[in-house]
Amino acid sequence: MLQGHPWIMFICLAVFFGMNSTHKDVPHLLASAACGVFWGQVDLWLMTFGVFGSALFGFMPILVGTAITMVLHIFFFAKTPVRDVPIIFACVALTFATKVGLLDGPGILGLFLSVLVGLVLCGICAVGQQIGMKKFPLSE
Repeated sequence: MLQGHPWIMFICLAVFFGMNSTHKDVPHLLASAACGVFWGQVDLWLMTFGVFGSALFGFMPILVGTAITMVLHIFFFAKTPVRDVPIIFACVALTFATKVGLLDGPGILGLFLSVLVGLVLCGICAVGQQIGMKKFPLSE
């Protein structure tokens, strides 16, 4: 069933401000977040049906999936819209946290829509912060 997860907005805010992002970063963060949901599905597949099975209680599949993700996004996609590794891994973790499985299409959509709304909120907060800092500068 299509279900949103409003708490995901706080994860998006933490990653967004932790990366020192601005409202201009929202489009490529969203593209990267979509990759994160995809990589979460790959990791689940590696853990469930993949060659590695449940070897070492799931650590080996995660190690392999993480290594592949990092090599691709850091070395090959660094200058593309899917370059933001922190939001990618946040979305991988959110995939696990929301228990969105491989065949749960509506659940995946709910997860992605929650991230979308969270990143829109990040953009709004960033613009508000920018306006507020101009109107009420911090005194030193």
